[in-house]
Amino acid sequence: MTMAAPTPEALSNGQPQAARLALFATALFLILGTASLALGIGEGAITHWGFGATSLLQVPLSLVVAGRLRDGLGNKGLDRERRTLRIIGHLLRFLALGIALASAAALFGQRSPDATTTLLGVAISAMVLNFPLWLAKRGHRNLHPTLALDAARARALAEMAALLLAGTILSRWFPWADGVAGLILAMRIFLEGRTLMTATAIQAACGGCGSGCG
Repeated sequence: MTMAAPTPEALSNGQPQAARLALFATALFLILGTASLALGIGEGAITHWGFGATSLLQVPLSLVVAGRLRDGLGNKGLDRERRTLRIIGHLLRFLALGIALASAAALFGQRSPDATTTLLGVAISAMVLNFPLWLAKRGHRNLHPTLALDAARARALAEMAALLLAGTILSRWFPWADGVAGLILAMRIFLEGRTLMTATAIQAACGGCGSGCG
């Protein structure tokens, strides 16, 4: 993955804020992901536990980004980033398969979760928190390929949060909404997993990232 080299000033000025965003994202994914996963399993809401599991899988990716920023976005930690992307990519595709099977079973079995206030509250929280996070990360995507990939993942999670909210609201009136939303979520997660697998081709700093060698 190549991109135009940012100026040293832009890279230096953007790194501290990007590092804070990475740490905030780690805490957000851990807390919101755990809550959504536990609630989804407890309430039988497929989209919630699927979104929660996806959020938790973002934690190691955010930690890798924080580590790359701490090391100055050179080559140190690049191999770790590639390995993490590959592993999480595989796990997301397996997760997508599980969500798809659970959604199909729910649709055929005509099972649906009760649209409780708690489910709606978590869905709204996911939407309210993930969209600003994506917008903030988008402002740093031109600084380095690692930050560009991080912004793309934030966008994907924001899209999933929107789907989660839509499915939660619609399930109040349509029993099949959670199953249908789960199938769409599974497709989006699978595509995200495939994207992470191709992103392992990210180049070393000397190959065009513009951040120098180290």
